[in-house]
Amino acid sequence: MSASTPAVPDGLTAPVLALDASILRAQAAIVGPDGIEWAAWTQPEGPRGTALLAPAVADLLGAHQLAVADLGGVVVGTGPGSYTGLRSAIAFARALAWPSRRPFVGLPSVASAAAALFADNSTVQRVVTVIDARRGECYRADYERAADAGCREVRAPCLVPVDEIDALQPDDEFVILKEPEPAAAALARLAWPRLLAGGDDPATVLPLYLKRSHAEIALEERQR
Repeated sequence: MSASTPAVPDGLTAPVLALDASILRAQAAIVGPDGIEWAAWTQPEGPRGTALLAPAVADLLGAHQLAVADLGGVVVGTGPGSYTGLRSAIAFARALAWPSRRPFVGLPSVASAAAALFADNSTVQRVVTVIDARRGECYRADYERAADAGCREVRAPCLVPVDEIDALQPDDEFVILKEPEPAAAALARLAWPRLLAGGDDPATVLPLYLKRSHAEIALEERQR
């Protein structure tokens, strides 16, 4: 385990599967109970949608001779991001965890990007993640470095005007991470404490929709 990998909580004895489809390229990763990434998959450039996610997960599990029942838990990114991708990934993750009674956790996708940055850069103490929401708005979430080399949420994902981001002054310890790419392995590690506590009720893990879809907004404008 590298020095930047979060400490493994006592009691974690099985690998964890993490999924994310908040952006165009879906991801999946298996992280061992030692904190090391055992296997990972990122959707190739070109194909859209999440049709490749289930076969990719089957391949990852098969390569390590794992069944879903062998996992210590299933983790899924909840966004913000793609409306269709989030719905599909969360539904798939539920379908894996619920029948097998595996602990299940949903976390904001952007948290994994912040955690990965903290792990890669020891000088950064605070990260603001920013995703373009169009029409002069963006999705913002703030994280700070945690003592265990993970990250702590100090401002939950929210919708803000772009001007608010433009007014920020980043420095060596404060980074603005624009259009962050989720890191499925980091998502798994962030979920460890909640997995050990029993996880979330799968029915309560929902896509993090902070704004209506562009299609809904356009339809409303046409109707006006």
